[in-house]
Amino acid sequence: MEIISGVKKKERYPLEIKTYSYLQDHCFEGQAIFPAVEALIILAGVAAANFSQINVCLQRQARFPRFLSIDPQEQVKKVFADIGEITEGSLSVAIATKAKSGTISRMMEHAYVEFADSQAPGFLPAPSADFMHLGGKRFTLSAAAIYRELVPFGKAYQNIVGELSLSPQGAIANLYGGEGEANDDLIGSPFPLDAALHAACSWGQRYAGIVAFPVGFTERIIYRKTKKRSNYIGRIIPVNISRVPLIFDASIYDLDGILYESISGIKMRDVSQGRLRPPDWIKADL
Repeated sequence: MEIISGVKKKERYPLEIKTYSYLQDHCFEGQAIFPAVEALIILAGVAAANFSQINVCLQRQARFPRFLSIDPQEQVKKVFADIGEITEGSLSVAIATKAKSGTISRMMEHAYVEFADSQAPGFLPAPSADFMHLGGKRFTLSAAAIYRELVPFGKAYQNIVGELSLSPQGAIANLYGGEGEANDDLIGSPFPLDAALHAACSWGQRYAGIVAFPVGFTERIIYRKTKKRSNYIGRIIPVNISRVPLIFDASIYDLDGILYESISGIKMRDVSQGRLRPPDWIKADL
């Protein structure tokens, strides 16, 4: 990868993403799609390789406007990396592909995030005493039920473990750090955040009546990096569910209540145009 010393305008160069077999477990309507949490690792790698001063653990204004499909026979996915201007201390990086219709070609963006040109936060939050507290009437369901009927992903992406607790005030989930070839060195394992988003999806099916997938977030701060084959607790808090997209905040802790990362302004919407509907048994009687 060529190192770019400065950006005056958007730079674009080809990039190849390894499509490990475990990615086939991340499916939407029968088609494997590249996970948003894995895209964030790719984007962070581009930023880190090109600008050493960028802190890839401070992520802002992420968006995931289009799925990036992965065919089973693909060993690599050929995409483009777009690096935007550093503006007010931030660098934007996007993953895009070229679509061609007849003689007309256009670029399609699949993932975008901004990284801060600053050091990590100057403090580490103290352990939380109430990270397992969930107010309101609880509804509990098993991980098996989630991955059988609510979020039908394959084994590699079944990283809510045990039971998930839901209430109108949010969700508490036991999360696993995952396995496989996923990179957990740069910004941590992708699997705990992905599983936390499954909890938010389950919450949306019960209390909002829609099957909502993540399409972006406002800010993600990684205080400590999650690791594969480790266990965590995820908290989901609904912030605004009066309209679509649904807005959530999320936090990921270790089992002692030490905060590893916080994600604010998670945007989730139905991307199936109504084809997917929650099963009747999950819907709350509000």
